[in-house]
Amino acid sequence: MKNISKIFKMIPFLFFGIAITLLTVVGCENDIKFNDNVPDYTYSIIRDFKVNGKSAIISHTNAVITFTLPAGSDLTKVPVTITLPEGATVEPASGSIVDFSAGPVIFTVSNNGISRKYTATVAAYGDPMIMSFSIGEHVGVIDADAGTIAVTVGSQEDIKKLTPLYIIPGGTTATPQSGIAQDFTNPVKYTVVSNDGFTGKSYYVSVTQLPSPFVTSFKTGTDICSVTGIVDNTASTIVMDFPSGSNLSSITPIISLTAGSTISPATGVAKNFSTGPVNYTVTNVEGLTKTYAVTARIINSTKKIAFVSGASCVESISEPDTKAAALWLKQNYAEDFVYIQASNLTAQALANTKVLLLYWDNVGTQKMPDTASGITTAQVDVITNYYKAGGGLIVEGFGINFLDEIGRVKMGSTVFANNGGNTNPVGGQNLDAWGLRATYSAGSPSASANHPLLVGLTKGTTDYYPMNNAKYKEDRNFGIDFGPYDSAFTKGQCSEDRALEFEAATNSVLIRWYEWLDARGCGIGLAEFKPQGAFQGTMIVNTGGWLEWSMADNNGAVNDFQNNIYRLHKNAIDLLLSK
Repeated sequence: MKNISKIFKMIPFLFFGIAITLLTVVGCENDIKFNDNVPDYTYSIIRDFKVNGKSAIISHTNAVITFTLPAGSDLTKVPVTITLPEGATVEPASGSIVDFSAGPVIFTVSNNGISRKYTATVAAYGDPMIMSFSIGEHVGVIDADAGTIAVTVGSQEDIKKLTPLYIIPGGTTATPQSGIAQDFTNPVKYTVVSNDGFTGKSYYVSVTQLPSPFVTSFKTGTDICSVTGIVDNTASTIVMDFPSGSNLSSITPIISLTAGSTISPATGVAKNFSTGPVNYTVTNVEGLTKTYAVTARIINSTKKIAFVSGASCVESISEPDTKAAALWLKQNYAEDFVYIQASNLTAQALANTKVLLLYWDNVGTQKMPDTASGITTAQVDVITNYYKAGGGLIVEGFGINFLDEIGRVKMGSTVFANNGGNTNPVGGQNLDAWGLRATYSAGSPSASANHPLLVGLTKGTTDYYPMNNAKYKEDRNFGIDFGPYDSAFTKGQCSEDRALEFEAATNSVLIRWYEWLDARGCGIGLAEFKPQGAFQGTMIVNTGGWLEWSMADNNGAVNDFQNNIYRLHKNAIDLLLSK
């Protein structure tokens, strides 16, 4: 009871102490209220920034200051008055006469060992310029002389849907408007115009994205043909395939990462993969992490699916599209895939093969890459004999050049030759989406209209299957036009009857032509050639200029419909494996 009595006696003193504390806190609170987010710079901020006695707009989140003077003001001699927290200093100092005529000026506030830089821009009314430009918390670096703005955003941002905010002087307007989402895959042009209509200035805004915490390469050695892991950044998995008899208990991976990233366990450290997956965690420059489950497995391939090229292994193929095609097969058909170097191409090498993808690309030449003089006549004979014996073929890219030698695409004695395959220049800018026609006004047989190669393809906004909408295309067009062979036909050029005539004579299916042409009977776009005469295999021919396996040499362009290319080839492989 005595203790309780003492507590009651102390209550008045406790209330008095709390009241004094509250008064002290309230009395010391800053007069300035900040509505935006100030990140860890409580005592290194600019509380007020005045020009000619008037306060500028301050964004403490982005450390940006903007102010507009009357039209015609002299920007070379602008007096500034700056209010800071106690003990803070600023450079240039408060009371300085500052030259803003060349663009933004950096003001550095320091206090207790912490510094913060503010970017201040002062403009005259009606002066067409962008005073500040930001995307979220990311502030753009403005180069007024060059007319450029550079912004770096985080790795998780959607670069196709970024919403910038900018400030321009009074008396001006700008397009695109501030606060409107834009696709910054390529630089975006912003134009500021004075309301008098006589002056204006354009800026090109480029966005750089910080790299995600990704593994870019996971190998077992420095040799380019050492075992290379299949990296799936979406599934966060890496798979290494080893031949029979390999020791999985001690593998020392050589790992490459996105710029600035680190990984644990470290590269060059031996690990035991014989008991199951080993986890590797990547951390990028933002501190974001990604954990990969890395699996090593023994693969005894059936060798049903083959790819031929000149390099000693898939990883050493020098041409990006050719390499990407081979890697796609290797990654998606590991237990059935075999890579055959052209110099080792023999009938025995194809003994177990049911599908051969005859494809390559090149620049300045149509020869198979990584070969001294291209694929040889003897090697073409091996492929032809394989096909005649019942082997399945997918022929596309520069491989189409050898349709003549194979001899399958002909009506009677007329051989249909390819005359396309642009190689130099590589390509150019094109804003269209290229692809395959979906339906035809004249109608077509079910074998064409409902062909299994089209199953699961994404359709476009109009009547077609888009395959490539990259803004820069290589344009490898190998379309075989029936026009030069009119004497071989009795039916009219580009008519459905001509398509039926060709199909009957060659035991083929003209599946689709290019998206812009409403007729099947114009030539060979995408077609299936069924067994006929000496040729007992099935061959898929794809002449489309839209085919690109890699965007690595397309000036940074992106193809939103790459999955349609993958699905088309999966369908073709499934069809040929079923024969």
